[in-house]
Amino acid sequence: MSGPSGRLGGTIRWAVVPYAPKPPFRLFAGDGHSPIVVPDADRLLRATMRGGDADLTYLVPGKVRPVLVLSDQPADHHREVAALRLLRLSKLGPREQKAVRESRDELLIPLDQRLVPLPEESAVMISALVRLHADAVASGPPLATLDRETMRTIGDRLIRHLGLDASLLVQRTIERLAATHGPP
Repeated sequence: MSGPSGRLGGTIRWAVVPYAPKPPFRLFAGDGHSPIVVPDADRLLRATMRGGDADLTYLVPGKVRPVLVLSDQPADHHREVAALRLLRLSKLGPREQKAVRESRDELLIPLDQRLVPLPEESAVMISALVRLHADAVASGPPLATLDRETMRTIGDRLIRHLGLDASLLVQRTIERLAATHGPP
């Protein structure tokens, strides 16, 4: 086991990030063989439902890139973490860059380049959630650790973007606070 040690959640780190598999799917066919190409998901699904091997090796492109790691690994037997990809602002036009810098884009949260030492000005992409194995994340110290307020903003936007219902969490927090502090 390699990968980082210590706290991962809330840190920006370099990682090996695969792209999501999409058709046509390329499957590893063994050393010295060309990949098997499957044109659409339905064919793979039907083959698996008929008793085919559900555990396949997919050949997908990936990239070494900085990410915001959202969580620590939950356990030694499950070493995956959730992360958000970052976007270089140079990929956007001048108006879009201005909107991001002014926090008017719900899906992009700007990173202060003085606090996050990346080669280019970047933003956290709320819509670009990825799962990574902890061993695909660079070991050593993080590039940056985001402050609590920034992480709360990211959490709020992520909840809204994904359409998650956080009302039970809010209710339980209110009940816990009421039990701890009593009535006013």
